[in-house]
Amino acid sequence: MSFCLTMARVGCVAAILGIGLPAVADAPLRVCLQADDPPLSSRDSGTASGFDVALSRVIAERLGRPLAIQWFTTPLDPDSNPPTEDNALLSDGHCELVADYPLIADELGHPRAQTGTLPPFEGSVPQDRRRWVPLGTLVPTQPYRFDAITVVLSPARRNRIVRRLSDIADLKLGVEIHSLADLIAMSYGQGRLADHVVHFTDSRALFAQLESGDIDAALADQHEFDAWRLEHPGTHVAASGYTHTIGFNMGFVGLSTSNALIARVDAVLFDLQRRGSLVEIARESGLTYLPPRSPTISPGITLSALAGD
Repeated sequence: MSFCLTMARVGCVAAILGIGLPAVADAPLRVCLQADDPPLSSRDSGTASGFDVALSRVIAERLGRPLAIQWFTTPLDPDSNPPTEDNALLSDGHCELVADYPLIADELGHPRAQTGTLPPFEGSVPQDRRRWVPLGTLVPTQPYRFDAITVVLSPARRNRIVRRLSDIADLKLGVEIHSLADLIAMSYGQGRLADHVVHFTDSRALFAQLESGDIDAALADQHEFDAWRLEHPGTHVAASGYTHTIGFNMGFVGLSTSNALIARVDAVLFDLQRRGSLVEIARESGLTYLPPRSPTISPGITLSALAGD
């Protein structure tokens, strides 16, 4: 999938430097970003911050273009379809790229549905929520990070060694309802954890109960734990170091009509990865950085993976 892995080295250098490419300095690079998803992207009092914000700025700068952010919010609704909504944002012309898109085979390429609805986005009007947008074909960049699920421990359990989920089978385990962590917790070991699972409507409530000791452990996205630590720098909840085998590479995604842009972004990402710049951007954003893993694009989730570690 990498532009630089499939082109001659001289072509990569030319792409990174912009040699022989048309000047687009006056055209903003429009990127769709989640409005409240720290430490990845958020806007607090009008100030944009987070890993994906900083990365998008670097890419826009490398391309010689100003950055324009289209903020949007994925509804907290089990009926919401984020891949279709992301596609609708691109296909309706609100942005050229969507950041932090999971690279899963079934969610790339030509969509299963011909049309989709838009998520809430900055500048939308009521009619936008009722419109059906013709969808395009999604093309990813190379991945720039790995999104992992981890176990977080309460202050009283912080010394528990966790190498497998069976190591917390006796603990009261919190998960966010309708999440992948929820599915894993309820499926593991043919229901071995199910009797101890406590469901929460959002991650903030989950970590608050973990902090107070009302639950012993949490199975959650690593970046959501990072967000809690940023908001509560004095927290006593502890990372276990455990990472579930189920996880996804994350990248930007655009339409197939933007293949030239995708190739240029790939070249920038390749260079940032080579220089170790992504690790530094993550550190400054408060994100625990995990590098992309093989395969680049996940074939999906199997039942055996859900039931295991």
